[in-house]
Amino acid sequence: MKKILLMLGLVATFILPTSVNAETKSANSLYAVAFHADWCGSCQTLGANVVKARGKADLDNKDVLFVKLDLTNAATRHQSSLMASALGLGEFYKTNAGKTGFVLLVNAKNGEVVGKLTKDHDAGAIVTTINEKIAAL
Repeated sequence: MKKILLMLGLVATFILPTSVNAETKSANSLYAVAFHADWCGSCQTLGANVVKARGKADLDNKDVLFVKLDLTNAATRHQSSLMASALGLGEFYKTNAGKTGFVLLVNAKNGEVVGKLTKDHDAGAIVTTINEKIAAL
């Protein structure tokens, strides 16, 4: 019985992340991946503009998944690393994990970066950019 439970656990460990990843990729055409830290002034400005944009244009009902990778401290960095890996964005996390204050727009189906948002993008520019990227996919 212990061997069966161990085998089921191993199967679930290897199958579940893949199936979650496949479901997420088929449901969303674009990831908006924010590299954030609480102490980052650019993050605070960009974050406020993203919140305005999401409310203003109902972006939450579009084919975009908003992901915040929080680099504020060791615990949030660890959780963000796990989230990035689960979404198939582990390489983006490794490449950008020391940088904050931007949002990468990533094609969820092939992992290609199709755009970048910064604190210089106001809510209107964020809406326009995201809508253009979704339409182009």
